[in-house]
Amino acid sequence: MTENQRIAKEVIEAVGGKENIQSVTHCATRLRIMVNKEESIDKEAIENIDKVKGAFYNSGQFQIILKEPVPLIKFMKK
Repeated sequence: MTENQRIAKEVIEAVGGKENIQSVTHCATRLRIMVNKEESIDKEAIENIDKVKGAFYNSGQFQIILKEPVPLIKFMKK
């Protein structure tokens, strides 16, 4: 498992699993996850993941701010 695969797996688990993810989009340093239930998100766990700078929830969307561009999206969609 690569570092990016490990980070993606940790993110998926911390947002409540694949069943809590509606969709995932991104830009260079942000991962935007539309979730079903905000209360299923473990924000503290996400903020403790390597390469994560911060995270917040707004209007059904959970955004994860990355310290550097990380190609996680391909692992999030599997």
